[in-house]
Amino acid sequence: MDDGVQHPTPDPVAEAVRQIRAHGERVTVARTAVLRVLADADEHLSADAIFAAVSRAAPGVHRTTIYRALDALERLDLVAFTRLRHDAATYHLAGHLVGGARVYVRCRVCGTVGHAPGDLLDDVAFRLAAEQGFALDPTAVALTGRCARCARP
Repeated sequence: MDDGVQHPTPDPVAEAVRQIRAHGERVTVARTAVLRVLADADEHLSADAIFAAVSRAAPGVHRTTIYRALDALERLDLVAFTRLRHDAATYHLAGHLVGGARVYVRCRVCGTVGHAPGDLLDDVAFRLAAEQGFALDPTAVALTGRCARCARP
């Protein structure tokens, strides 16, 4: 219900920590640091970029520990990855922690990455499920095409 009062946005890291505990999992320095880095990021980050940022905030955390943290957080549906290009996957907080699922769109000309509403492919997902029993996860890849600027003649 909208009461006209602007309420503070819940901290996605605190919510993720709550969910980790609810699953009976351990809240570790590495997991918390990865969540904080992703919550504060203005861009999509590779595992190496996450490791570099965590190393600045929590020196001594080993690279393997970061990969394990990413795997655990993905298994818990707190972190998702998207392949934006042919190179390494990039990571982001799961949609339910940041206000809803998103579909990623990438311009194949200039490389700009944008977001589209998470329900954009609902009709496609419904049809795949009905016809093939396939459960679509449209957040794992980016739709490619041309952005408005690059599509201009």
